Amino acid sequence: MQRISILLCLLLSCNFVQASTGIEDNIADVASWVILLVLPLAGIYLFWKVHIYPEKVAEKKNHPQLNAIKSMCLLSLVFGGLLWPVALIWANYDYGNQNQSKNDPDIPKEQEEENLNTIEN
Repeated sequence: MQRISILLCLLLSCNFVQASTGIEDNIADVASWVILLVLPLAGIYLFWKVHIYPEKVAEKKNHPQLNAIKSMCLLSLVFGGLLWPVALIWANYDYGNQNQSKNDPDIPKEQEEENLNTIEN
């Protein structure tokens, strides 16, 4: 580490590098402004889109607890993304098997009652 710092000091103190006045300066100026302005905005946008992804999944699946998932996504923004994996798992959880027997019109009432009796016993 000490050798690297000495080498850097020597390189910076040398007069090998001279300022250019050509087109390279203009390109460097534009590139630096792009890096300073555009990349942070793109990073914030990407961070936002990733954090609302569980909400979009829940809306697409017509999740019964959509409002709670939306709240967890917003809380995840505040807490630095710690709740985001929980919101993503929750949004992808399928509640279809639990409500299938209640909403399935193909199963007759007698068979449904027999299924409930066998579950209770």
